[in-house]
Amino acid sequence: MISETTTRYNDVGTRVLSVAGTGTPILLLHGYADSADTWRGVLGELGRAGHAAFAVDLPGFGLADPRLPGPLTPQFEAFVDAIIAEHGPVVLVGNSLGAATALRAAARDTTGAVAALITLDEPVMAQHWLARLAHRGDYAGFFRIVAALPVPERVFHWGIRRAVRLFVYGPGFPADPDFLATAIRSIPNMRAAAARGADAVRYARENPSGHGPLAITCPALIVHGAKDRIIPVSASRALHALLPSSELVVLPGVGHCPQLDAPAEVTRMVLSFIARTADGQSETG
Repeated sequence: MISETTTRYNDVGTRVLSVAGTGTPILLLHGYADSADTWRGVLGELGRAGHAAFAVDLPGFGLADPRLPGPLTPQFEAFVDAIIAEHGPVVLVGNSLGAATALRAAARDTTGAVAALITLDEPVMAQHWLARLAHRGDYAGFFRIVAALPVPERVFHWGIRRAVRLFVYGPGFPADPDFLATAIRSIPNMRAAAARGADAVRYARENPSGHGPLAITCPALIVHGAKDRIIPVSASRALHALLPSSELVVLPGVGHCPQLDAPAEVTRMVLSFIARTADGQSETG
């Protein structure tokens, strides 16, 4: 059973979805403009497996408090650092924005509070046309125009549902109606769409050159959906090259959010990786 509570980390109010169990807790971090709801399928699988896990809404998304003015990246990082400080050691699993945030949290960790790292479709290493375009300017004027467009609510909501099916899910995977509802809650109108777009560009411009040198001492698994229409597989291949001790898995047919397309498979991969790396660490410890 998935429990829903509220709490605060780094003075940011947020919602927590969790399942009880044993083992090192798994902290699940969602992607940009998503919420903890993207992890409901995985949380259900982890609950049935008896492994403790929880997902949070990142600042400014889902039901979390709004972000403060200023750079976005430090706010996400301070928030996750506070969670790790309170609950560590944890296994970090992140998708997209959550993957980039988890990766850097693991790189900052010097105490063993991050037991393992699993990234799904990490975006910052992407160098495709969309990333290059985002790095060229803030497009403030464009987003002001978008915010003012008089698009009827019914038409706009149809567009959001269509965009989620096309860009979030892999080809042929049915979209969960409950998740579509959370997407509309996240982006209910053109003003919200413009704000999300502007912040996405801001985040890209805060991270123009990838991650730079990374020293990660915990075991790392890099996963990417082969049919991701937002971030190409080459981004995760580049991350794997940056972390030569990591493992890389490309999931055939899966889109930008593997946890939505294939929650059972993602859960199996996560638990298998945790078991294998824990055994290896105990043998060498």
